[in-house]
Amino acid sequence: MALEKASPLFGDITVYPVDAGQQRIEIYLRLQQQVEGMQIGLAIDGSASMMESFAANIPKAFRQPGANGMEPVVRRLCSYACSFSSDGTVLPVYWATGSGGKEIESLGRLDAAASEKMQVEGPKVWGTGTLLLPPMEFFLAEYANSPWTILLFITDGVVGDLDAVVAKTLSIGQEISEGKRGKCKFIIVGYGPEIDEGQIDQLDNLEGVIDLWDGKLAGEMNELQEIWDEVDFGISIPGSVRILDPQGQQVQSYLDRIPQRMEFKVSAGTPSVTIEIAGQTIVQPLQ
Repeated sequence: MALEKASPLFGDITVYPVDAGQQRIEIYLRLQQQVEGMQIGLAIDGSASMMESFAANIPKAFRQPGANGMEPVVRRLCSYACSFSSDGTVLPVYWATGSGGKEIESLGRLDAAASEKMQVEGPKVWGTGTLLLPPMEFFLAEYANSPWTILLFITDGVVGDLDAVVAKTLSIGQEISEGKRGKCKFIIVGYGPEIDEGQIDQLDNLEGVIDLWDGKLAGEMNELQEIWDEVDFGISIPGSVRILDPQGQQVQSYLDRIPQRMEFKVSAGTPSVTIEIAGQTIVQPLQ
């Protein structure tokens, strides 16, 4: 369960289900960080249900200015992502294209300047299904030797191969834990009224060896920075932090340096914790 943040210092805050009378809590600090060797892929849903979002259902001669709502969204995402990748570029593709939604159409690697001018008209062949595994496998092969990979998927509908995606995710998590692959984070953003929030929540709450997925709804995002709110860049910042339960008992502390991802456990049903950090005392609700 994701919660509202009590401070702009925080990214995502997740309360996990009760286990043996306790609940695990994760709090991410909101940081912007360029990471050495990081590669970023952006996958844009190219299934036929997206045509209206691109205004592709209207002949160009009859389109009103701004009818293509996806173009500014994709341009901004690509340009923004370039500031995080190690080489200042991002690789955008259309996914869920072609017969059965199994095909990929690459737009080529772009830097920030090129991203702001790119034409975003939709794929050459609109898809007749929405399969998420093909773009995952495309990028994982493309970035097989990358020490850090972030994949961002935009979709407006129901993923048709969720079970296969879950199986692949668990397999990738095992590879990362065994040192066979670099770190990864997969972010799925639901766009439009037809999204399956249940599927996005299922991926977001998928627990394996490593938490790889973060799920977001575009309509609930206030700023682009929220894209990275559950990405652990693996860094720490100077300072210290103490986390206390409502009775004033310390449940976690970091005395020398503060990790970007803080984790602790509280008794089931604990309504809030008090976090002493960066000279502030913040009461963060957990319900």
